[in-house]
Amino acid sequence: MKVIAVKESIELCTESGWSAYDMFLDEKMDKERILKLGTLGGLTYLEMLKQPFYRIEQNYYMIKGLEGADSLRTAMLGGHEEILERVKEILMS
Repeated sequence: MKVIAVKESIELCTESGWSAYDMFLDEKMDKERILKLGTLGGLTYLEMLKQPFYRIEQNYYMIKGLEGADSLRTAMLGGHEEILERVKEILMS
C-alpha cells in the first residue's frame, strides 16, 4: 500500500495547537492494516458496524478512518508531525 497524497485537513484545530492531515491511499484500508496501525496507540475498532470505524489515540496524536476507505486522517499536537512518517512506514510494510 502506498500513500499517494497528504493534504492538510480543512477541519483545522490550530487554535488549540493541533493540526490534521488527510492521507490518500492507493488501496482500501483492511482489517490487517488497521490492526498494524493499532500498535501506535490505543486502538478502538468497531468492526460490528456496517462500515467498521477505527481510531488510534495517543497523548499527542490521533489516527482515524473507516475500514474499506482509501483515506485516513491523522491529527497531532504541534511538534509531533513525525507521526505522519510512522503511519506511512506501517502502511507500506
